[in-house]
Amino acid sequence: MIEQKAKVVGCDENTVWLEAERQSTCSSCRLKQGCGTGLLADHVGKRFSQISVAKIHDVSVGQQVNLAIPEQTLLRGAFLMYILPLVLMFLFAALAEFLKFNEVVEIFAGMSGLCIGFFLVRLRLRTKEDSFKAKIVEE
Repeated sequence: MIEQKAKVVGCDENTVWLEAERQSTCSSCRLKQGCGTGLLADHVGKRFSQISVAKIHDVSVGQQVNLAIPEQTLLRGAFLMYILPLVLMFLFAALAEFLKFNEVVEIFAGMSGLCIGFFLVRLRLRTKEDSFKAKIVEE
């Protein structure tokens, strides 16, 4: 499980809204002071994301909780978001090349595969929304 601390900013009978600080790897890097990314992170300051989760524990506004997501879910989500559209783009472009179409058709086929990949990701996230949700693991 990948865990992060979050603060409860609101809740009702079914949902808890959490605010979690966005973390970067710059805080653990020794080159932070000489790196442009580290300097930019210091300049921008802390950034927060709001997340809604199903209410399975009694929590109150202002309370700190641990938010968790399984590694397998994170890897599956990363595959869906990044790999699937790119694979379909290359497959459609290769198919157009194999069928001896001209370069313009190959480019159009590749872009069509990319768009179809993004559409499939969106469809998957709509139908299986609960499998990608984070959960409160302890209060």
